[in-house]
Amino acid sequence: MSAPQPDTASSDFIPADVRQTVVTQALPNGQIGIVRLKTLRRNMGLTAPYELENTDLIVLQLQPFGEQDLWLDGRPAPFVPYDAGTVSIYDLDRRWVADLQGAFDCLHFHLPRHTLEETVDELGGRQRPQLYLPPHLSTHDSVIHALGHALLPALARPGEASQIFIDHVGLAFQAHVAHRYGGVGERRERSDGKLTPSQARRAKELLLAHLDGNIGLADVASACGLSRGHFVKAFHRTTGLPPHRWLIVQRVERAKEWMRDPNMPLSMIAVACGFADQSHFSRTFTRLTGVTPRRWRADHT
Repeated sequence: MSAPQPDTASSDFIPADVRQTVVTQALPNGQIGIVRLKTLRRNMGLTAPYELENTDLIVLQLQPFGEQDLWLDGRPAPFVPYDAGTVSIYDLDRRWVADLQGAFDCLHFHLPRHTLEETVDELGGRQRPQLYLPPHLSTHDSVIHALGHALLPALARPGEASQIFIDHVGLAFQAHVAHRYGGVGERRERSDGKLTPSQARRAKELLLAHLDGNIGLADVASACGLSRGHFVKAFHRTTGLPPHRWLIVQRVERAKEWMRDPNMPLSMIAVACGFADQSHFSRTFTRLTGVTPRRWRADHT
């Protein structure tokens, strides 16, 4: 789904028992690595050395955490105990070291600065974002908390996660971070802008050609001649749904067509309609229709 990432983008320098990763395809030259790190054990020890890079590490705490010692460039660094939903930012062009003494559960968002700058340009911002939220100034952020929780199923079952959904969340994350922590103003846009008929047709054709969702948001937006942010809003206004949700509905509708043939195995229908497997298909179908695929087929054949 993505090119190999440096160690920092997978948080390999942090000792953990659970490590789950997805990568957003932010722009042609930029990706964001998102990693869940979790352990129930105490005293995991020191974090490992890492290669310095021009990247910010945004950390969201999923559970309260406060038992650690922290150093920055060889000197003790202040921090405050973190509640669930707390966010802090570490600049990875400096040397952070932590002695992790308590259990933890957190999300790491590895955001290269050039990726954020390109996204800000695309969103119409005129300022260069300078993120600043060190550990002793960490704050509760309900937006990042909600976006992080939306990603947990994708992190737990990456085979079921569509790239366009991950990209959608990644774009919302970047826009929020740039505005709240980077001092970038929000651009006001017309509230009634929709896709033209030709843009809507092109977008739907591309999405339907990739029922599994493994097409980048930037690719679909580019085919419509729009920025990612403009495309997502215009698509939503045109169809009533964001692109990734519209695609899920289309998968289910396509599956219904196939299920009218009683000889077509559900496992084959699942794969043909872009689901990871029959279990993934059954969960999604039941959530959207209120009945299982077998029950629906029995009622319609």
